[in-house]
Amino acid sequence: MYDLHSLGWNSFQQLCLTIAREVLGQTVESFLDSGDGGRDGAFAGTWNPTGQEALTGRFVIQCKFTSRTGYVLRPSDVADEVKKVKKLVAKDLCDSYVLITNAGLSGTRGEDIEAVFRKARVKHIVILGSTWIEQQIREKRQLRMLVPRVYGLGDLGKILDDRAYKQARAILESMRDDLAKVVVTDAYQKAATALDKHGFVLLVGEPAAGKTTIASMLAMASVDKWGAVMLKLDDPGKVAEHWDPDEQSQFFWVDDAFGVQQYEDFLVHRWNHVLPQIRTMLRKGAKIVMTSRDYIYNSARKDLKESALPLLKESQVVIDVHDLCMANSTIH
Repeated sequence: MYDLHSLGWNSFQQLCLTIAREVLGQTVESFLDSGDGGRDGAFAGTWNPTGQEALTGRFVIQCKFTSRTGYVLRPSDVADEVKKVKKLVAKDLCDSYVLITNAGLSGTRGEDIEAVFRKARVKHIVILGSTWIEQQIREKRQLRMLVPRVYGLGDLGKILDDRAYKQARAILESMRDDLAKVVVTDAYQKAATALDKHGFVLLVGEPAAGKTTIASMLAMASVDKWGAVMLKLDDPGKVAEHWDPDEQSQFFWVDDAFGVQQYEDFLVHRWNHVLPQIRTMLRKGAKIVMTSRDYIYNSARKDLKESALPLLKESQVVIDVHDLCMANSTIH
């Protein structure tokens, strides 16, 4: 279903830790790719996995990535992890061990791997393989929104209706090169949260900071999560003109909202004119993403009636091109 082997170790760890938060319901502390001591993530407390007994104590999450298609995990693949686990157990840092891998898991090898970790005196072992990960991706729209690279890994026709699929395919085609190398940044996470909470986000950053890429990913997620009809416009008046009060969900994407190369005051005056209507649109379920170069937005602010739409400040995400998330753990 999903070509998880093409993610790369960086994006795979991001996916694993997002799964831990969004699917397993745990607030996970993530660690750097170097000096993690055998822990890609960790949490402490009580966990109630579905259909299993409640587990309590200190939990270690380890992500195991392979770039090989159809590879099945073997006990020898976790030899280094077992050594580190023994040290963690000795320090009372590991009562339960959660291993998430994009490799396949057979019943017998799964049992053998569990036995290896039990010999290291871990009380509880949970091993989640590629089949389980694919199921979570298919079933959890929020997960796909937070890790947008998965949209390029599988057959979207199996999770989207025909209309949404055509829109999603068009978006994916337009951002294929960017999607293949995108790293989910803190800016994207904040933007996704703002869109989910307020229906609106303003992306502000330097030229080539990634504003359009983030907007593209948000458009893809909106088509998926809300079944939104996506429109990419270049004029504030067109946003109001194309709003359909009877359409349950529309996604409006306005790149360079206040000018492409320099501040264009006529655009701000048009925004000021439609801001009251935009408030109504947002209340009715519309989603709006705007982008602007930072120096242009700073010039526009003196004329922009931000008080007419407080979300211009509240849902503003400043993009730092150096804000990249790193990750770890690969099967060669």
